[in-house]
Amino acid sequence: MDNNRVGGTIDSWCGKCKMMLAHTIEAMVEDRPVRVSCNTCRSQHNYKSSEPGKRVARAQTGGGRPTRYKGLMKDNTQGPRDYSPKETYQAGDVVKHPHFGLGVTTAVKDATKIEVLFENGAKVLVHGR
Repeated sequence: MDNNRVGGTIDSWCGKCKMMLAHTIEAMVEDRPVRVSCNTCRSQHNYKSSEPGKRVARAQTGGGRPTRYKGLMKDNTQGPRDYSPKETYQAGDVVKHPHFGLGVTTAVKDATKIEVLFENGAKVLVHGR
């Protein structure tokens, strides 16, 4: 699924949250996202592919588009764990969700929430409950 379209999901630096988080694409110029809204705090801002002052190497697909999901899955050597809201997770853990499929934990938001990047986009899930 190609999420690089208006309404799709993409990771962007959120200046309000001070984190790389899932954002909804609001505007595109040719094939590049330029305006996004944070799925966590709902702020709208210009798309930023990485934290200011840092460059991020991104994996490329055969079509030349970046895909963080495939890069994280390729780099992971652990087998997937079945997702359960009762379990706790750390960044880098691979989970198998019954609805979303395989994903990689990209951030631990707090004691009860994690962000998991699935092939079709990032989701915030509960954990440790």
